[in-house]
Amino acid sequence: MQNRFGDKAKIVYVDTSVPANREQHATQVMRVHDDKLIYPVTFIDGEPVYDGAVSYPAILRQVQNKLAVAES
Repeated sequence: MQNRFGDKAKIVYVDTSVPANREQHATQVMRVHDDKLIYPVTFIDGEPVYDGAVSYPAILRQVQNKLAVAES
């Protein structure tokens, strides 16, 4: 991610099996529960965009699209 987008994007991994992380990210954890999403869940700008699997290429495309919109 750093190589492709530099400081414009960053990845934060949150292990929600850790109680302190669940507390710190309670909004996202509740969103996963309320929307009946399946872990792992990828959030971009606070919105869930993928659940049930991690696709690095798909995440890169989504980030690229978000940055393109932000820069236009």
